[in-house]
Amino acid sequence: MIAVEAKAIHFRYPEQITPVLDGLDFQLKSGQTAAITGASGCGKSTLGYCLCGVIPRLIKGEFRGEVRMQGRVGIVFQDPDSQIFLPTVEDELAFGPENLCLSRLEIGDRVQRTLDLMGIKNLRQENPATLSGGQKQLVVLGAVLTLEPDILVLDEPLAQLDGAATDRVKSILLALKKQGKTLIIIEHDQRNLHLADEIWRLERGQLFQVSGRGGNQE
Repeated sequence: MIAVEAKAIHFRYPEQITPVLDGLDFQLKSGQTAAITGASGCGKSTLGYCLCGVIPRLIKGEFRGEVRMQGRVGIVFQDPDSQIFLPTVEDELAFGPENLCLSRLEIGDRVQRTLDLMGIKNLRQENPATLSGGQKQLVVLGAVLTLEPDILVLDEPLAQLDGAATDRVKSILLALKKQGKTLIIIEHDQRNLHLADEIWRLERGQLFQVSGRGGNQE
């Protein structure tokens, strides 16, 4: 089954003449992991915003095309500070499920499972604003996972992590793959592309497939 389908995606920011995305097409099957790479500033984050609906709902510009996502979608932005606003880690993890109007028991179970998965039980009552960049990234990813998304868009999820935290997040992503989640990883570091079944390069507003399932970047 096709989980993600984008057709003829065009987007231009108001202050720019040239579109960032120019008639782009993309398709990903359910349970697959795709890495989207490319030069800095080529529009990788913009594509992520289009796929999850931040564009055109929140970020305005000239948008055309169609995006279809089968299931609940979660996104982890490149800057974790942009997704942190509550006084404790526990509050951050509970916020999404609370807005889904789940029971207290279910919310508590999701928070506990996520604390265990992320390895941040010791941070439960900490203020996220006081944590390191890597710890914030773990909290943000955990907050998205408590929503139990079917599709996860991650914008450079390993960029601010040290060695131990990087290994932790990689193991979490591999676990999500085994659970059948569909993952889109926006990543510029070539060392992290092995996580993907498919690798795509964004260049001049278009996506080019570099390798298919199980392959390495050429």
